[in-house]
Amino acid sequence: MARTTLSGIRMRLRALRVPTLAKLTRLPSVLKGRERLTFITGVFVLILGGTLAVTGWYWGATTVVPAVGGTYIEGLLGAPRFVNPLFASANDVDRDIVQLVYAGLFRADASGAIVPELASGYTTSDDGTEITVELREDARWHDGALVTADDVLFTVRLLQHSDVASPLRGSFRGVEAVRIDDRTVRFTIERPLAIFLSALTVGLLPEHRWIDIPPAHLPLAELNLRPIGAGPYRFMGLTKDPQGMIRSYALNRYDGYHAGAAYLEHITFKFYEREDALQAAFATREVDGIGTLLPLREDVPKRSDAVVRTVQLPQTTAVFLNAKRSTALTEIRVREALSLVIDRTAFIAETLHGAGTPIGGPIIPGFATTANPPAPDAVDPDAAAALLDRAGWKRTETEETIALRTKQLLLELEIAKKKEGKKTAELSATDEERAKVTEQVQAEIAPEQPYYRLSSGQPLTIELVTPNAPELIGMAEFIRRAWQQIGVTVTLSVMPLDRVRGEVIPNREYDALLFSQILGPDPDPFPFWHSSQVRHPGLNLSYFSNKEIDKLLEDARAMFDHEERGRAYAEFQERLHAVRPAIFLVTPTLSYPMVDTVRGVELGQLTQPADRFATVTEWYTETERRWRTSD
Repeated sequence: MARTTLSGIRMRLRALRVPTLAKLTRLPSVLKGRERLTFITGVFVLILGGTLAVTGWYWGATTVVPAVGGTYIEGLLGAPRFVNPLFASANDVDRDIVQLVYAGLFRADASGAIVPELASGYTTSDDGTEITVELREDARWHDGALVTADDVLFTVRLLQHSDVASPLRGSFRGVEAVRIDDRTVRFTIERPLAIFLSALTVGLLPEHRWIDIPPAHLPLAELNLRPIGAGPYRFMGLTKDPQGMIRSYALNRYDGYHAGAAYLEHITFKFYEREDALQAAFATREVDGIGTLLPLREDVPKRSDAVVRTVQLPQTTAVFLNAKRSTALTEIRVREALSLVIDRTAFIAETLHGAGTPIGGPIIPGFATTANPPAPDAVDPDAAAALLDRAGWKRTETEETIALRTKQLLLELEIAKKKEGKKTAELSATDEERAKVTEQVQAEIAPEQPYYRLSSGQPLTIELVTPNAPELIGMAEFIRRAWQQIGVTVTLSVMPLDRVRGEVIPNREYDALLFSQILGPDPDPFPFWHSSQVRHPGLNLSYFSNKEIDKLLEDARAMFDHEERGRAYAEFQERLHAVRPAIFLVTPTLSYPMVDTVRGVELGQLTQPADRFATVTEWYTETERRWRTSD
């Protein structure tokens, strides 16, 4: 049948008496039945085969690569205040944006190593006190001006200026920067400093934009929110609500970025005051990721298109004890007791869903095999109670506590009246005054507390301050319950993070502060524990001073040998543990949820949350096909 059909087609082609192409186009009209079906099928197979052959060849000769385009929207807790590298270390949101907008001479790469950024190279003198840095020739500010040695000197001098009061000022104390030529700067330091390259990761400021602003007025400058940098992204705009709070912050890729422009066209940050609001925004697809890295939780919003990456930062969560404000905390036995009563295993399980590691010192494991941080205190409530007994804080039952405390407050009221010159007949408390005293005492009594600790009629009371974050609030509640079990009266003060950072910490307005500290690219404890850092903008949160520890920290900074520095840090931690200015609790495992449409994300070794953007120029959402190149 097939031969007959094909023969019939050939006969009809000959009978058409027209050119071949025209014959083919008219052929279906003269074919009948099975002949027409056979012809059409053959043509279809021919076209399909050709198409598949061409497509296969194209796919084999090309490859999918990232393309420019797309937008990534990230939600953050808090809001920007100073998008300025001189001040950003005090605010995680500022640090995140600074990481994208600004560039330093050096940066921390995905492995945590310090590598050149605006620098093209550097040399160090034999004695380690001179570092000569050469600048790249292709580095430009977002306004097109070249980055020069003058910008480096200008930034360093601002960092050192007392009127600027940068938190980074201590890292540049005693540093001399000299311009060799347009592209070369020589730094001279008083003594060899192993961490100095880490200090040079601070973003540079463009001199031509800031030169006319007096140092004391830097925090007031509009450039703090509308910055000009040399990083991979440039400022595009921001939005505010009717109350003046910044609600979003938009960045665009900088085409002229010296290390190669990013793929992502736009990055936008949206800001939230509460963690539940931030998580809801992610769950409802208002944002594509949660950039405020939080301890890994079981209730992370579930999205079918989300990937949750886990991050281990060199972060320590601790209770910092301020003996300058609380006389009870001047006694080392009290400080030790407060640590011994905290069950860290239960603490991590209850407050972090097990996502954390207990720690006994400020330098977490992993820096060096010789660092050997002390083991965390094992829970021992009996030993803790005995320490308070020996410290002179007498156990007192609730009823007796109420009576003694009432008597003490009435006596203080009588003494105050005497100082005011009141007559003897007027010294006794009135009914109204007694009612106020009773109300005050009742407010101090916690029903769940088994007993109290008193000395000379005064209760052992500690105000525990913490930022308004769910994990920290849960931790603070756990600590309060633990301390109450050994008779300590705890006042828990939960405050907005901005207030803690902007007011409470600078003024050291707390007896005990539950807070997290993140070490920088180099785990140098100097900014947190040296006595020179007890006052703002220093970060010595315990107001701690010890000459021997100061010497250890100073010497360790000059040690270039990793293991040698580790031994110095081990001794530092042992000495710190002996005097207990803080209660070290945990280093948490943090989470970074984001949509899976953002690809090329490699977090590597983070030293601070902003380091998640170390490889941001490789992130992408769009793709294209390019011809393969032969090696």
